[in-house]
Amino acid sequence: MNSGNKDKTVAYSGHCAFAVSTGKIDIKGGKHSLTIEGKTYLFSNPIAKFLFKLIPNRIEKADINWKNK
Repeated sequence: MNSGNKDKTVAYSGHCAFAVSTGKIDIKGGKHSLTIEGKTYLFSNPIAKFLFKLIPNRIEKADINWKNK
């Protein structure tokens, strides 16, 4: 079997969640991930993951940017 990611929802079609939260929707996420409330967010690098956790309202901003892409 593969890793447990099949049961989780990957946000933003696998694009880097931090980049999406800043309005850049063309950067693919990499091997760095974070799961929040059953949704998996991918990141292009560990700094993007750290900033996504550190800066408030990243999920809300990313959701808005992804809907308006």
